[in-house]
Amino acid sequence: FTPFQQPESHHGLYKICCLMRHGECLASIIDVSDIRRSVHLFPNFSAVVPREWTSSAVLELCSSFVVNSFSDRHAYLTIV
Repeated sequence: FTPFQQPESHHGLYKICCLMRHGECLASIIDVSDIRRSVHLFPNFSAVVPREWTSSAVLELCSSFVVNSFSDRHAYLTIV
């Protein structure tokens, strides 16, 4: 995913997008010791959520997300 830039002005959350290379989402395998914490992502959508966005498919179908820094106190203090 893209690195954090400036938070969105209307809600203060950070928008991230999948990094693309040759039309595919760039992914890596990392060592489990490099994981600091999980994050809660909201799909970034307009007025209507597409029906095909199920919990099992939304990561592949949605092109951008916002990181929920309000999911818990530690996330808020760490992300913001």
